[in-house]
Amino acid sequence: MDFTYITVLNFASGKVYQYNLAEVGDNYMFEDKDEPQTEEVEDLLIDQGHDLSDIQWMIHADPTLNQIKL
Repeated sequence: MDFTYITVLNFASGKVYQYNLAEVGDNYMFEDKDEPQTEEVEDLLIDQGHDLSDIQWMIHADPTLNQIKL
């Protein structure tokens, strides 16, 4: 599976962040770029200023964010 995006729910800020792994540059070298390990992703998120105790994240292929009107 193509894991290209990380989406982060930050409960402290109330914001949703999305990172494109193709754009993170050479600062982050994943052992297997097609399937990054949890520790590798969490290191990236910490470097981006996220506190792991305040977030939930997922890694996925489709960048679509759905906004649903109720």
